[in-house]
Amino acid sequence: MARKQHRVRKTLLVVGEGDSEEAFLKHLRELYCSGGAGVTVTVRNAHGKGPENVIDHTVKQSRIASHDKRVALLDTDIPWTDKLKKDARSAKIEMLGSKPCLEGLLLSILGKRPPAQSADCKKALEQLLGINLTERQSYASHFSKAVLDSARQTITELDQLLKFFEGR
Repeated sequence: MARKQHRVRKTLLVVGEGDSEEAFLKHLRELYCSGGAGVTVTVRNAHGKGPENVIDHTVKQSRIASHDKRVALLDTDIPWTDKLKKDARSAKIEMLGSKPCLEGLLLSILGKRPPAQSADCKKALEQLLGINLTERQSYASHFSKAVLDSARQTITELDQLLKFFEGR
């Protein structure tokens, strides 16, 4: 009798800066990794406190469980120091930036030009959508797979992030 062969999926650890990033990343996992597609994704929340904390949290999470790839989704409103980049490289963590924050990236996905300041991005997105960004299901109606696939053609950071979820 032939043994059933199990396909081993690649694993991905993705750490977001806060609650909204965690919800958005879980939404992406549902769209791009359900039903055996893509990779097995673990999403974690660094609970803010700047880019150093996000990288530090990612390092700690990667010590708990081994993953094939590690990604940190960071805001770019606080500059990334050379030391931070070096620490991420040595821990094999890919750093992806949301310009200037997650809300700015979301505005870009929707075809809107994001303001330069994070607070203005948050305000603009709230006025545009009026949804709770900390709940995964809030993203479903505005950020469908079709919308994301279209936006990835022009938004490099989104394309890179989605490639990680697809295992590429």
